[in-house]
Amino acid sequence: MCKHILNAQVAIRAACCKKWFDCAECHQELENHPLLKNIEMVFACKKCKKVFRKDITDYDESDEYCPHCDNHYVLKAVTQESKEIQKFENLVKEVKQ
Repeated sequence: MCKHILNAQVAIRAACCKKWFDCAECHQELENHPLLKNIEMVFACKKCKKVFRKDITDYDESDEYCPHCDNHYVLKAVTQESKEIQKFENLVKEVKQ
């Protein structure tokens, strides 16, 4: 489970070491080499557990969904910081009411 992106819907296979990570920051923390960027990305859907590839040079809105189970995996990232900000915003709204 990714501690950086709390709502990660896919794991990403790093082209440099062929290992699976939930995000680039996870790779950076766990490996001693830079993440190799590639035009083809390999994903594993966390909902259906199936693997699929995407060419990022030909990526459009329909590519935001797993081709096997239609899970929408391109979402606004929820991070620990964004959760804290949301709590604060909710508190401010309550105080204003």
